[in-house]
Amino acid sequence: MTRDDTQTGGLRRWMIRTLTLALGLALAFLAGAAAMHLGMHAGDQERIQGLQDQVASQRAELTQAQTDLAAAHSQVDVQSGTQRVLQEKFAELQQQLGHVRDQLAFYEQLIPPGPAGALTVRAFDIQADADFLRYRVLLTRNAAPNADPFKGRMRFVAQGHMQGKPVKMDLNPPLASDQAGGADATPGTVDPLALVFDQFQRSTGVLQVPAGLEIQSVRLEVLEGDTIRATQDAALNRAAQPAQEPQS
Repeated sequence: MTRDDTQTGGLRRWMIRTLTLALGLALAFLAGAAAMHLGMHAGDQERIQGLQDQVASQRAELTQAQTDLAAAHSQVDVQSGTQRVLQEKFAELQQQLGHVRDQLAFYEQLIPPGPAGALTVRAFDIQADADFLRYRVLLTRNAAPNADPFKGRMRFVAQGHMQGKPVKMDLNPPLASDQAGGADATPGTVDPLALVFDQFQRSTGVLQVPAGLEIQSVRLEVLEGDTIRATQDAALNRAAQPAQEPQS
């Protein structure tokens, strides 16, 4: 074997070893890259799955928040309506309270400055109406704040003529035997002439006119038991008669 053949065989073996080494390195690089690639994709899948789970959770929270918001708006609308009704009712009550205060101030001005318990007839009007008399009475009493209410009764005494003779006669509401509070009154029947009040009392009613009695005036007597506490006379006001057509 010549020297040239020996050199050529050695070079060939070196090239084979080099190629084998290079091929081994290439295969190792490819295996590592493949493993790295697979590892990276596995991590990405986990992260993607995690993000998807977060998105689903946030969507559920957003849906619940929208539901809660709609419910809150509905409740606010109901509360606003209720508040509006309460405000209107409050304004109405304030107006009524102001009216009551005005009435109270008016009646307080009517209360006489006399001794405690003093009772006064502030107004008394009586008007004829066919066979009846209609009356209106306003009484005031100067009572202490914690005083017991006044308990009494009104009595109406007519002054006039009957069969040409002057007479005085008590006037009572219709069905006087049952309602006037006399001895013949039915037990438990409310007396329309009874009085129970603290500082002021407004009374209206109807009295029966006895047949044949021509009334000129009527005296109001306020009784406490058998004691007359206040009196006032009133002339009889007669209702205007309709004009008659002239006869042809």
